[in-house]
Amino acid sequence: MARSNTARNKVLVVGMDGLRFDLLAASGAPVLTALMSAGAYGTSMLPYGEAGAPRTESIGEVVPKSPEPGDGGRAISSRTDSGPGWSSIATGVWPDKHGVVDNAFADPRFMKFPDFLTRAKSVRPDLVTSAFFSWAALAEHGAFGPAIDHRFVLDGYTCEGGWSAADERVTAAAERHLGEDDPDAVFVYLGDTDEVAHELGPHCPEYAAALQTQDAHLGRLLDAVRARPAYREERWTVLVTTDHGHVDEGGHGGVSDEERTVFVIAHHLGRDLGGQRLAAPRLVDVGPTALAALGVAIEPAWDLDGAPLEP
Repeated sequence: MARSNTARNKVLVVGMDGLRFDLLAASGAPVLTALMSAGAYGTSMLPYGEAGAPRTESIGEVVPKSPEPGDGGRAISSRTDSGPGWSSIATGVWPDKHGVVDNAFADPRFMKFPDFLTRAKSVRPDLVTSAFFSWAALAEHGAFGPAIDHRFVLDGYTCEGGWSAADERVTAAAERHLGEDDPDAVFVYLGDTDEVAHELGPHCPEYAAALQTQDAHLGRLLDAVRARPAYREERWTVLVTTDHGHVDEGGHGGVSDEERTVFVIAHHLGRDLGGQRLAAPRLVDVGPTALAALGVAIEPAWDLDGAPLEP
């Protein structure tokens, strides 16, 4: 998905916390379905999880991580929690490198493995980078670093109206930014799907409604991009992903298929890839794909685990 090194290449990455792909695929959510139909998509399994460990019951809950013995190869000992998942998406490396193994963010190594927006800015200072969160921990702990040009941070736990209201405000801010400013690389985090799944499980009507609402939020962001005066001279790559899944009763942290299955959707606006299936796209591939779309070459010295996706 690499494109030539030009300021007209732009990237929008949207993260939807705790979104199970099987339920997404069955939902008929129109915007996500259209992106998959015209773009490329696939699923993979997280290479970590804590067998028999207590499940996380909220986005920010810190659950003690139980020891995981090595298997003679590369052993990644981490819970299937939001902290490790979004840190892997941001940095392009797995938890044994970026250091985040649960929601405590106790020993992060973001100076050595910065997020893809920070990397893009360091290589190409002309780029304008932006990040929007309804989970404040991503900004507070540095998963997305202070060098990012524009940051809008809310806390879904304290926001009036809760997580759904925080996601709405984050979407509105990103929508205005995409329409009125000239960003080159944008990350938007939405968290209500995860919060609902923790409280009620992912098979409830409320989870289905939260999924549809986040789908509509994504639609607003894409509409803002397409309405840009310079849109015809721009090449936008859109990536959508999640950090982990949920067990049927709600919660994560363990090793079940439901917890470990994640997805990546990739689409170049204005092009039709015909719903290609990506071969096991990983969370660590999201950042490198965004960098390649911006024309930023991946340096071997960065020691990334991910690579640009090539549909």
